[in-house]
Amino acid sequence: MKVYIIHENDEWTLSLKLELKKLEVNFEDWHVEKANIDLGKNPPEGIFYNRMSASSHARGHRYAPEFTATILNWLKHHKRRIINNGNALALEISKSLQYLKLNESGIKTPKSIYCNSKEHIVKAADHFSKPFITKHNRAGRGLGVKLFQNKDELKKYVNGSNFEHSIDGITILQDYIEANPKVIHRVEFINSKFFYTVQVDASESFELCPADACNVEEQFCPTNPDGNKFMILKDYKNSEIVTYEKFLEQNDIEIAGIEYITDTSGIHYSYDVNTNTNYNSVAEKKAGMFGMKQIALFLKEELKKI
Repeated sequence: MKVYIIHENDEWTLSLKLELKKLEVNFEDWHVEKANIDLGKNPPEGIFYNRMSASSHARGHRYAPEFTATILNWLKHHKRRIINNGNALALEISKSLQYLKLNESGIKTPKSIYCNSKEHIVKAADHFSKPFITKHNRAGRGLGVKLFQNKDELKKYVNGSNFEHSIDGITILQDYIEANPKVIHRVEFINSKFFYTVQVDASESFELCPADACNVEEQFCPTNPDGNKFMILKDYKNSEIVTYEKFLEQNDIEIAGIEYITDTSGIHYSYDVNTNTNYNSVAEKKAGMFGMKQIALFLKEELKKI
């Protein structure tokens, strides 16, 4: 029996494969753009771990999420054990669905308006009295996130040559949450249970992917005491962790990172759920905590159960 890793980005699975090899866990790589997956047959026995990403189109894999949904439906029909199933995938590729489900669990999100045309985007700015951002409904890595002070700035951008269309046609206008210091927190969960929280310096960019492949340049980040962009917090406490765990369980999400930002009044706003979560090796080495190792251990235990 094997662990099957369903994904579309080889760079983001290298460390997981290394950890599985260390644990002597049999696995098979199912890169959905390369693997020979025969949907005309019964699927093999094993554990199927879905790591599909909302940003797949940025790597030339436009329809990878749709094909993954087909694979997950096939596996579900044959009653295979899936980690991060079709419900998790649906949230991964839709910010609007994420916010809906977060709100249903009593988790606060920034005010957001969803638009399907340039006309609607500009008109939606009338609902904001303070700075706001645009973001893509299906994105990842901060794609499409831009800050605007007012409607006139937005109008120039939308009608200009630099406008970025969302891959699913839906652009979000959202309250800009002013934070001091400018950091966000990414709370990581494995087996739907809290693992650790990483503090991320957000003073320079909205693109906050923690994966090593996304951070090829070393830079000093003064908002974190150790000077690094990503820093795992020791003895982290947050009363919302239990609520996050319930949210994950209710939505069949077993491995994820949830990002939130704290405004100047101390209010938390959760704004992203990453079901193909990645980890930063520099921060992990300093803290002695390793996400992919923990995932590999979880997969090994789940494999034993079947």
